[in-house]
Amino acid sequence: MTEMPKRDTQGKCEGECRDRVKEGEEERQAKLSHEDVESPEEYPNAPEAKKRNEPPGSLGGHV
Repeated sequence: MTEMPKRDTQGKCEGECRDRVKEGEEERQAKLSHEDVESPEEYPNAPEAKKRNEPPGSLGGHV
């Protein structure tokens, strides 16, 4: 490749110019929209998870 593509230097597209990043994001979002997942409102309330002042392992278990 001897020259830089014009789409990279001037924003002018020649031939096939697809925004694969945006297309991929839209494909992933569409796939996620069809998944059957619970909404955050359906999860149990865990008030202990809101406080992060205690060191790890303070309630037992491994660190």
